[in-house]
Amino acid sequence: MRPFRRLSASFRPRTFPAAAAALCGAALLAGCTADPHPLTWSKPDAGKRSAHPDSGDFNGDGYDDYTTVVNSASQDKKRFMSTLVVVYGSRDGLRTDWSDRFPAGRKDWHYEGPPLHADLNGDGFTDLAGTRAMAEQRYGFVMYGGARGLEPPRRVGGPDLFHPLAAADFDGDGHIDLLDGGYGGRGDPNYGKPGGSGRILYGPFDHDGGHRRSVQVDLSQEGYATPYSATTGDFDADGRAEAVLTYRFDSEEDETAPDGLTSVAYYEGGAEKDGPRGAFVRNRGPEAALDRAVSTFDGPATPGTGDADGDGIPDLLLPTPGARGGVTVRFGATSGLGTGRSDTALGTGRREDFGDGPVVGEVNGDGKPDVLVDTPGFRRHDGKITLLPGGASGVPSTDGEQSVDAESDGLPGSPNPHYWNYFVHSGPLLDVNGDGHDDAIVFGELYNKRKGQYIVLRGTADGLDPHRSQGFTPHDIGIQLRIP
Repeated sequence: MRPFRRLSASFRPRTFPAAAAALCGAALLAGCTADPHPLTWSKPDAGKRSAHPDSGDFNGDGYDDYTTVVNSASQDKKRFMSTLVVVYGSRDGLRTDWSDRFPAGRKDWHYEGPPLHADLNGDGFTDLAGTRAMAEQRYGFVMYGGARGLEPPRRVGGPDLFHPLAAADFDGDGHIDLLDGGYGGRGDPNYGKPGGSGRILYGPFDHDGGHRRSVQVDLSQEGYATPYSATTGDFDADGRAEAVLTYRFDSEEDETAPDGLTSVAYYEGGAEKDGPRGAFVRNRGPEAALDRAVSTFDGPATPGTGDADGDGIPDLLLPTPGARGGVTVRFGATSGLGTGRSDTALGTGRREDFGDGPVVGEVNGDGKPDVLVDTPGFRRHDGKITLLPGGASGVPSTDGEQSVDAESDGLPGSPNPHYWNYFVHSGPLLDVNGDGHDDAIVFGELYNKRKGQYIVLRGTADGLDPHRSQGFTPHDIGIQLRIP
């Protein structure tokens, strides 16, 4: 297992027309026709299980795999599809012919939230969990990893409306658990009534999605709002994960808003012997400082997590729009988050959106963790990514930083000429070709006249190399419709 990772039989080929027919049937898309130039699909090479599987590698072959949700539409906007796509890594990078597609189903169903990666059943392969949703309906699913890749989704054995927001070991028993933060709330403009309680499903999970036990947790702040995001990590190295929850609501002129309402909450996992009341305990101590760091007029920015100093304890990466941009690393320690090493602030004062979406990885192979951040509003809505490499002190630094945007030389595809490329990274840093250097993946939705473009920026000893980039389109991975 590489340091600084995310703290996070025979077969017959399948042809694209058959896959297209299956997709059309699943999504009830009338008038869908086969591609006149069919592509051929096959399964990736068989891998093997590991005692500590890499969170990016579903089939255990040593190459990270890429997952993405593509929302597409016909040109007349009468047909829509939400598809979860998995593209498997290889010695040559991502293999588009080694890809699987899982449509959400009927027209109004879609995938909600980012896919979660963890070994949920303890079999030595990384699995994927997520949510399908339609209006106020939603349910969780799990796709189990194996030597040949992910299996089809099966419903997680929780109650209706279960929405897995995070995957971590909250009770310290060595098995990964799933956290649902609940739904709705009086302060939710899309809901407007008291929110539903959340729930933790404790692993290990069985092959049918069943769980060992569950505990109901109320994270709704007196029914006013439920979590928008959850960032987890064992920040105090006690074996039980903590969670930083963010909330989005508008309470400025709402007299019904409860006292003590916060846009950030900090919870600590508890052991099974602590009982339901001790399963997930709020610690208000860190909340005020976290709230100040990530707050914006539109709601809090979502923190990231990873081992940014290489000490084996996850750290919290805080986008700081209130400081006119930047990212602050708050280090984990055995005495608690932020109680050991002093915070490291990177890029403060540049612009409000610099530092968005921080992720940790090892790009240049020097043994020091690197951080990748986005600037979504760079050049109107064009966007750019910035690599902050590990510095002399062993933590990421702005010294030697590198930025890549849609106008950088060497990139594949045709960017949108009106600066609407939204050039930001998609998912965690991944080593898709197994060379020991993490790679960054960007999806340009409006590239190629709205047909989209994936760009894999290779990690090298000198950082990200646009001239060695791999490019492919949604069509190359089985998506026939255009980006809406």
